[in-house]
Amino acid sequence: MKKIIFILFSFLIISPLIAQVGINTSTPEKNTLLHVSEKMDDQSIIKKGIMIPRLTETERDELTYENPLANPKVLQLQASDNSLLIYNTTEDCYNYWNFIEQEWKSLCGKLGKSEFTFNCPTDVAVFGTYIEGKEVTANNYVSIKVNVTKPGDYAIFAISGNGYSFSSTGTFLEKGTYTVRLEAQGTPIEVGTDALSISANGIDVECDPLPEVNVLTAAATYSINCRTAIVNGVYKKGIALDNSNTITLTIQVSKLGSYDITSNTVDGISFRASGTFTTIGQQIIQLIGNGTPTSIEPKTVTLLTNSADGEASCSVKITMTIPVKRLLTIGSGENGFGYNFSGNAASGRMISAQDNFGSIVNSLVKSEGFTRINGTSLPSISNLQNWLINDPVDIVVIGFPWTMSEAEADLFTEYLSKKGVVLAFSESNVGNQRLMRNIFNDNTITSGTVNAAGALYKLPLLNDKIVNGPFGDLRGKYWGEDASFTSYLQGLPTNEIDIYSTDSDYSQNNPGGTAGRVTAFKHKSLHLIWVGDGGFNSNCGTSNTICPFNVNGSNRPIAKPNYGRNNRADVYNSQFTANAFAWAIEQAEFDGINSFKY
Repeated sequence: MKKIIFILFSFLIISPLIAQVGINTSTPEKNTLLHVSEKMDDQSIIKKGIMIPRLTETERDELTYENPLANPKVLQLQASDNSLLIYNTTEDCYNYWNFIEQEWKSLCGKLGKSEFTFNCPTDVAVFGTYIEGKEVTANNYVSIKVNVTKPGDYAIFAISGNGYSFSSTGTFLEKGTYTVRLEAQGTPIEVGTDALSISANGIDVECDPLPEVNVLTAAATYSINCRTAIVNGVYKKGIALDNSNTITLTIQVSKLGSYDITSNTVDGISFRASGTFTTIGQQIIQLIGNGTPTSIEPKTVTLLTNSADGEASCSVKITMTIPVKRLLTIGSGENGFGYNFSGNAASGRMISAQDNFGSIVNSLVKSEGFTRINGTSLPSISNLQNWLINDPVDIVVIGFPWTMSEAEADLFTEYLSKKGVVLAFSESNVGNQRLMRNIFNDNTITSGTVNAAGALYKLPLLNDKIVNGPFGDLRGKYWGEDASFTSYLQGLPTNEIDIYSTDSDYSQNNPGGTAGRVTAFKHKSLHLIWVGDGGFNSNCGTSNTICPFNVNGSNRPIAKPNYGRNNRADVYNSQFTANAFAWAIEQAEFDGINSFKY
């Protein structure tokens, strides 16, 4: 061995003179300065290699920088060191120095070490619940938003010093902003608040204050019941949840300890609450919402507990706020009666009241409202063509005294076939007959008049959103005829409609009635509700035979009491209309003529 070292040293000393050096060969390749042969002679193979200096990544960086921890940008290597070769034992690969890019390049095809920055603690967020003695799960992690200025490998660690830690390694392929998720591992040992120490690519990150993790006591024993859950706040597509978006939950605690209640993520939003129960019995907690809704559809989130006696779950429905709808009203608002939901009448105030249809926390139906187009009692055919076909509105309301022509009936039939929504309160026999013959393609359908002011019509026990909706359960109750008479339809295909009332007048001792006559119905496939009374939504005072529509001081729909000609009863025209309008908004949003615009 000493001879080999001496020979190699001698060759190196005299190499400037002979230009080439050969080890184990007397004929080095012509394009080499140093040629180490694997053979000593033709018979004997030397099974040895060349050992390149082996350095850890830390030792390599000490060679590279003047002070790699305090100031890793001050280089010790210069241009003359370009192509310096080492074996990186940390990476398990050869590295060579590239002075132009001022970094070590890997011969294993890697990008080298990345460079990135982040603001600590503002760009650092801790997720999940941490419980003494309970191993962390996939729900436990640290999220860091980083700005990558040089692509390459990264390694980020967050250490708690309490039995668990967080880590993430990988490669940034391009410059830009990324969110890195550091997965947790381990089991919290002690209850308390742990400050996380963070290092990035081997360098400790200065963070003031340090991100903190609260470790809770062992889990309590408790139960939840979603039937009593209250969803708070307003939920709009594309609007991030805030502290008002919560779920109030009643908890029954049987053993003290910590709690962790989380929901799954549905369309971008989720809910969570954690803490420690300090008393036994019934408790009220608030789950805080997080995220941004990505759709307008109602959402059902599943709540999951960590109760010590086994995980339990239940579901809560989140109602989204429906965007603004365009509303066309046709008919008269004469004397403020409100036949067509005119603005100053009770019906107009009812649909405009935020407590009824609004985007505030207490709104019964979550809606951002509507823009109204007043079609008057005599709209032109060209305007109707535009409103119904060319640039269709979402909802149409028809009230007294409009009479529909054949051409107008054609437009409405097309509008309904394209999923337009119509609430028709009409006692025009001619207009009703024209529309229904068109819709059902049946010229045998007829219309006529029956009964008088103050007539009572009984609503069915049908459980749908009109007779049992957000503004009241009206099953088996009555609606009242306004000042004149009721229009009926005969010959309708009963398999295509839900009948809300016949022509039987319950204000009489003998309600009577003729088989096949219908005074109110909802179409099963088209978005159409029809009532044969143009004054259905009329409000004018305390009379018991006219103006059956009624609201309270807050414009909430209420029953009008003691209504009818002979036998009297409370009538629920306003609540029927409010339920119908809520249904109309929902149909317009999720299955309407303009649904795909949102």
